[in-house]
Amino acid sequence: MAAKRAQSTPEEAERQRMLVMERSAVRRAAFTTEQAERERTLVQERSAARRAALTPQQVDRERTVARDRSSARRATLKLKEIEKQREQAREKVAAWRATLTPKEIQLQQTVATERTRSKRATTLPNKAEEQRVVARKRSTARRAPYTPDELQRLRICSSEKAPSKKWQAPTRKAENKTIRK
Repeated sequence: MAAKRAQSTPEEAERQRMLVMERSAVRRAAFTTEQAERERTLVQERSAARRAALTPQQVDRERTVARDRSSARRATLKLKEIEKQREQAREKVAAWRATLTPKEIQLQQTVATERTRSKRATTLPNKAEEQRVVARKRSTARRAPYTPDELQRLRICSSEKAPSKKWQAPTRKAENKTIRK
């Protein structure tokens, strides 16, 4: 099977992958809640075991392949489809976050912080600077169409929707400056 896959063209491989995903989705749709949960757990365990056995080079290769596949898929999407997917992802994350207890939320924040620290610690200085420049440009481009008042309003709305330390801090500073004057 793997030899056959290796011989196929990228388009054929993608088509086969899509067919498998559709068949899998149909099969999963017939699951009860318990079956779905059991299946999810099995898949997570299998993938964790497979990832644990990979060398760093294989991990990099897998990430590159996944990134390329994702980019190719996104390139074929229309604007409405992209927005629909983003909305679905936001809803899915919001539903997941709503199920978390305060301790789990704190654990998730800690894990995210550690992941970020780990990435930063292993990133070369040149690469880190390049990432900062890209992030700055992206942030500037995102904020460009807004006036300062609109940006402030967006920060406030954002902090009310999903409280986050990153968004609360600028809001508090703005309030403190107003109070001191």
